[in-house]
Amino acid sequence: MYKRFVLAPLLALLFATVALASVFVYYPLSITATPTGPGVVFASGSNANQPDIGTGNQITVFIGSNQTFASITIHPTYQENYYKDVLNITNGDDSAMKVYLVFTSATSNLPAGSVVKLFFYEGTTKVTDLNITNPSLNNLYEVGQISAGDTWQIDIYVSIPEGKSIDDVSYSATANLVYTPSSETPPANPSGGR
Repeated sequence: MYKRFVLAPLLALLFATVALASVFVYYPLSITATPTGPGVVFASGSNANQPDIGTGNQITVFIGSNQTFASITIHPTYQENYYKDVLNITNGDDSAMKVYLVFTSATSNLPAGSVVKLFFYEGTTKVTDLNITNPSLNNLYEVGQISAGDTWQIDIYVSIPEGKSIDDVSYSATANLVYTPSSETPPANPSGGR
C-alpha cells in the first residue's frame, strides 16, 4: 500500500516533465530597419591629392561614393613630416555626435623610434591628437564630440629617425570611425556584440 502512494506521485511528475519538454511558445516580434543617410561623412581635405615627397608622389585621398569610406596614402621621409588637412569629417546631422576610432588592423616595420599621430582640428582649435604608432586593436579611442553642422580636419604626423634604413619599410593601419548621439560607450566590434 505504501509503495502505491509513493509510486503514483513519481509517475505523475515524470509524465509532467515529459509533457513540458515538448511545449513551445511563440510570441510575435517585428523588427523594422529603414536605412537613412549617414549623419557624419568623410570629405577630402584642402591638401588631398596634392604633391608629396618623392618624384611623382601624391598625397592620395580616396572617398567612397557614399562618403562613408576613406583611404589615405602618404610618402613621409626622415625626420618630421606633417600632412595638414588631408581628410575632413562633417556632422550633417542635427545632433552632436561622440566620435571614436577603433583600429582593426595595423602593421609596421618602420625603424625603431618612429612615430605616427593623427591630429583632429575644428578650425584652429585642436580637438585631440592620437598616437597610432602601435594602436591597440579592437579598442575604442575617444576622439571627441562633434557638434551638429561642424567639420573637423585631420592632420597626419610621421617621424622617422635619421640613420635608419627606410628601404622596403611601411606602415599600414585600418580603423573604423564610430559616431553616436548616445552617451553610452559603443561596442568596439559590433558584429561580435557587446
